[in-house]
Amino acid sequence: MADRIFSGIRPSGKLHLGNYLGAIKNWIELQNSPDTERAIFAVVDYHGITTPFDPETYRQQTLDTVLDFLAIGIDPKKSLLIRQSHIPEHTELAWIFNTITPVSWLERLPTYKEKLEESGKKYNHVGLLDYPVLMAADILIYKSNLVPIGDDQKAHIDITNEIAKKFNHMFGETFEPVKAYKAEGERIKSLQDSAKKMSKSGDEGIALIDFPDVIREKIKKAVTDSGHEVIFDPDKKPAISNLITIYHLLIKEVQPREPKEVEPLKFGIREIEKKYSGKTYIEFKNDLAEIIVNFLKPFQEKRKELEQDMTYVEDVLTESEEKAKLIASSTLTEIKQKMGL
Repeated sequence: MADRIFSGIRPSGKLHLGNYLGAIKNWIELQNSPDTERAIFAVVDYHGITTPFDPETYRQQTLDTVLDFLAIGIDPKKSLLIRQSHIPEHTELAWIFNTITPVSWLERLPTYKEKLEESGKKYNHVGLLDYPVLMAADILIYKSNLVPIGDDQKAHIDITNEIAKKFNHMFGETFEPVKAYKAEGERIKSLQDSAKKMSKSGDEGIALIDFPDVIREKIKKAVTDSGHEVIFDPDKKPAISNLITIYHLLIKEVQPREPKEVEPLKFGIREIEKKYSGKTYIEFKNDLAEIIVNFLKPFQEKRKELEQDMTYVEDVLTESEEKAKLIASSTLTEIKQKMGL
């Protein structure tokens, strides 16, 4: 069965290495896979307004995220790149799904409870509760069957399948089961707190557009564990293990600093441990910072080029969204006919 891919990221803050390693890296691999029939990647700006945002800058934030997607490797010849709010079928299908989704399914989700706690229960609105239903509509409006996600999104894929199954039972077979596609980089942690995910704020994450000196300073300040051994042990040494994971995933994509010593693809976890045996955290961090700087350099150069050609970027969005609307409209027409609407 051919894979039909859908995934999206909110345009809240700057994209960071955690976004790339946990999601976008997989998007690029999937768009290039011979098994992929269709790949649609979205800036999910309707999801973004479930938490505080600035209307004066929100449109630009959305375009900035589009620029990041294109610069990092999303190919408009192979994938559709869309803004969620420009495809009205997403929200129309979400309303239809609302009529068959029990509130109890939504209230049990851990992400809803977490968001409530984060806001001090200030943002207890319907949109926050209903977020997973819109996510299900995002996926199923294109009859997608494979979704690259982080570990914290698994419950949302489960509820997407529950909604699809219930719709199929009530109105006839329409949707296939959706599979979650997980990656090695799905759990990249904060540089300041290894118990939390990497975020877009302060020194906790490395933004894709950070300057080299900023990157070096953030890695220098990144927390480590007791002792000084560069050893991968997520339970006993979570902080250094997080940095090793970043090193391991990025070194494959850049030339190593000592190419005669070892080939990039041989930089597995154990090879990294061996390379830094007897060396300090400082030496490891210095090398990691340079790997990140070298990895991000072509992305940052490409992004600057795109910033100078926003007509091209707008054309990509227009063409992608027109194609996406055709797919979404066809699905919605089928759904309405089955429901007698």
